Amino acid sequence: MENCPDIVAITLLACQISECLSDEELEILSADLSLLSDAITAILARRSQNDII
Repeated sequence: MENCPDIVAITLLACQISECLSDEELEILSADLSLLSDAITAILARRSQNDII
């Protein structure tokens, strides 16, 4: 339950952003944030791999 405040904050932020952007803008933002998330995940995986070697 310790991560719940983060989930609530992110959900509230998403709701606020959705009120300010069109569907098309939200779609682009969503895709860009997914790309950012994937890139960060890849960086962390590589860092973790470098720690093992």
